[in-house]
Amino acid sequence: MENIPYSAFLDIVVTKAGPKQAEGYLRFRPELTDMLGHMTGGAYNSLGDAVAGACARATGDMYVTQNCSLQYYVSTEKEDGVLLCRANVRHRGSRTCIIAVELLHEDGTVAADGQFSYSKI
Repeated sequence: MENIPYSAFLDIVVTKAGPKQAEGYLRFRPELTDMLGHMTGGAYNSLGDAVAGACARATGDMYVTQNCSLQYYVSTEKEDGVLLCRANVRHRGSRTCIIAVELLHEDGTVAADGQFSYSKI
């Protein structure tokens, strides 16, 4: 949906992006793992930022990431297959957009959640 080289490099797919909600996913790949074979926190963060950022920009305005905070609950391993992301706008003001994210396994297990803030440029 968006042509962002970093997201494309990671194979992040944004499947839905509207001004209030967005969704996307990242397939498990060995290149995205740590020394234990779990998907890295950086991959979680990148997925959340890509999906939330697509939601922020769905109005046609340009935004850049200002801040983020994620809480990690469970690891994503090869057996989990895909890490899903759902993003919901909490606040859209004249200069900032705050978006909550939830990262889940396909079975519905919450792997992480948090919040991203974006500044309109």
